[in-house]
Amino acid sequence: MFQCRTDGQQDGCLLNGKPIRCRARWDGKELIIESWLRSCPREMYFQDHWSLSPEGKRLAMEHRDDDLAGQITVFERVE
Repeated sequence: MFQCRTDGQQDGCLLNGKPIRCRARWDGKELIIESWLRSCPREMYFQDHWSLSPEGKRLAMEHRDDDLAGQITVFERVE
């Protein structure tokens, strides 16, 4: 479970009930979530770009310029 504010503030984020360093903000219709996770021996950086297709049937999350750059996750709504 992931919880955070979406006003760009860098506090109050929880990942599985544990505080992490992150911030989230809206850029138009896209939600951008940045997070920094400590993984020995270094800190990893993630920038998730979430978007919903105009018809509301496809939810996508893309990593652009972070430690997972190039990875895309797509959820298709099946009716």
